[in-house]
Amino acid sequence: MATVSDPTNFSRNRTYVVSPVVNEDRTATFSLAAPNASLVELHGLSSSARGEFIDPPKPMSRNGDGVWEITVGPVQPNIYRYNFIVDGTAVNDPNNPEVTQNERTLGNFVEVPGDVPAIYEIDGVPHGNVTMRWYESATLGVTRQMYVYTPPGYETSGDQQFPVLYLLHGTGGSEANWTNEGRANFILDNLIACDAAVPMLVVMPYGRAYPQISRESGSIGFRENIELFEQDLLKDVIPEIESNYRVLLDRDNRAIAGLSGGGGQSLAIGLGNLDTFGWIAGFSSAIRESEFECVYGRGLTDAPSPDLLWIGCGDLDHLYDVNRALLSWLDKRGVDHIAHLTGGGHDFQNWRPYLHDVAQRLFK
Repeated sequence: MATVSDPTNFSRNRTYVVSPVVNEDRTATFSLAAPNASLVELHGLSSSARGEFIDPPKPMSRNGDGVWEITVGPVQPNIYRYNFIVDGTAVNDPNNPEVTQNERTLGNFVEVPGDVPAIYEIDGVPHGNVTMRWYESATLGVTRQMYVYTPPGYETSGDQQFPVLYLLHGTGGSEANWTNEGRANFILDNLIACDAAVPMLVVMPYGRAYPQISRESGSIGFRENIELFEQDLLKDVIPEIESNYRVLLDRDNRAIAGLSGGGGQSLAIGLGNLDTFGWIAGFSSAIRESEFECVYGRGLTDAPSPDLLWIGCGDLDHLYDVNRALLSWLDKRGVDHIAHLTGGGHDFQNWRPYLHDVAQRLFK
């Protein structure tokens, strides 16, 4: 069991559980103090489609001090979500400060490093800044927040103006997902440092049109939510950014991309507003085949062609077939696009590399 001495003077003999502990052989040890529990299990979420982590949940062993423990792996280097299940109730790891903020909950994650730095790791390069910005949404009648990444050197770049990527989370997620779990800021830092990506701002808003659309309403890719969020984005978010940051103001310097439900939003909003967005990408997009013609087709009619239309999905993703259908539909219409079909499932283990690929293509 991994423990440390009490760092305070409150109890000289007390020890605290350390969890998780990533070992040199890429196994990971998880511990939870639950002396009154009858059953504690470890449940891993992020990698279930690859079968590498904890699916189904695995029972943990209880020691004499009432601490439950399990060691799993070795696992492939990556970032993994997990939680405990205590007598049937899902709980977070109280000893792990690494959390991802979802729409209504928090979740833990653990990073297993590899022999070489991953695309999302801090790698000794100049870093940009991520700030939380509040803005007034006249569309929704509330004050909302978004995260804004400015590239390294933005503050000292004088009058230089920058392009902007509007990057959307998925259903159940929040405006924080792309930084705290997706590591979008570190991905961009690393690409910009080696001149693989153009320095850009990345704006990450909240994709549900709350409170008009309740958090219990389902996918943020539903039409009613997309239409309201589109107005918030076009009339409130973009003007807020363009009034307060040094950014370029034409379609060729605006991009929109998103994952899952946010991928559906990106395609619908981007293709429906080609006078505003020149670069469009969908990652594992939650879309409906019945809407291809009436939503995307209408937007492509008598509009400038996208500078980039990028569609990515993994073959173990539950949305793989509908994304393949979209690619076929684009082929039949003769619309230029990039198809990026990979292995893997519906998780950040795909979405981080997708962002890494797309970011290198933007604004060039």
